[in-house]
Amino acid sequence: MRRRLLPWVVCGGALLGSCGNSNYDPPSKVESVRILATRADKPYALPGDKVTFEVLAFDGRSKKPVPMNLYWVPIPCVDPPGDAYYACYPGFEAVAPAGVDVTSKLTPGTQFSFTWPTTAITDHKGNRGNAPYGIAVAFTIACAGHVQVTPHQSGQGPNANPVGCFDDQGNQLGADDFVFAYSLAYAFTDRTNANPVIDHVAFKGTTVDLTAGVTMPHCGSGDSANCEASQFDVFVPASSQEVDPSYVDANGNVQKEQLWADFFVTDGAVSDDAIVLYDPVVGPVRTKNQYTPPQKPGDYQMWIVVHDNRGGAAWVQVPLHVT
Repeated sequence: MRRRLLPWVVCGGALLGSCGNSNYDPPSKVESVRILATRADKPYALPGDKVTFEVLAFDGRSKKPVPMNLYWVPIPCVDPPGDAYYACYPGFEAVAPAGVDVTSKLTPGTQFSFTWPTTAITDHKGNRGNAPYGIAVAFTIACAGHVQVTPHQSGQGPNANPVGCFDDQGNQLGADDFVFAYSLAYAFTDRTNANPVIDHVAFKGTTVDLTAGVTMPHCGSGDSANCEASQFDVFVPASSQEVDPSYVDANGNVQKEQLWADFFVTDGAVSDDAIVLYDPVVGPVRTKNQYTPPQKPGDYQMWIVVHDNRGGAAWVQVPLHVT
């Protein structure tokens, strides 16, 4: 059973939001086509800068009759009315009629680049904390089929998906096979933001070789609650917690960013889907999370995605060898 989740509760790199679905399993468990995060090489850029987005996605389906493919809408939506991502949607039907395969018009792959218009800030209506800015919305599609524009139906909200994923017989596919997501990037003249840095990951106190991964015994109990959990730590240097000029406390003091880490696994379970690494006021908070292995031996995957609250992101993948 699946439910709608919009925008995504846990935002990813470059302020990722998901216009697809999620299931009642923990968000950390990857069992379908998933977009886990996106990031921009310049989360905050200058007008005229070239920005490259990158997406982290995985096909967690147990059966894959058709492979998952990744696409980007080739033109970002700059300065939409009210900064609303869904204010870009009317343009989809203007480009292609409903029911037509538009896959060939999309940009395939894990990366997408665009150049900010030099007028991105002057054309934007409104201010953010008295700092003029521009906003761009990039759309990413993960689809195990082909992509079609879907007409807006009477009674649907303005955020109803403008595209769908379809099989060769024209049947629209569901959330296991399709994700439509948006990412936001900003243009400023007075501030920058760098992506956080993951220094290393530790397993039971020992630094992990991210190529080799880690090895652990499977859960031998029929009840996962009785299985032994192992500790993972993610270490991010304090320099990654940058000053956030938009966050000023009641005393007029400029504060720093919040940083957190999302965890994703193909099987087994983490104790927390997300942990706070750095708090704007108190600084370092936590590095630890617990992982309980699955009951079946095999090779699995863990992803750790570190975000800051201004659109920065970094990630690592950890192979899990369960014996």
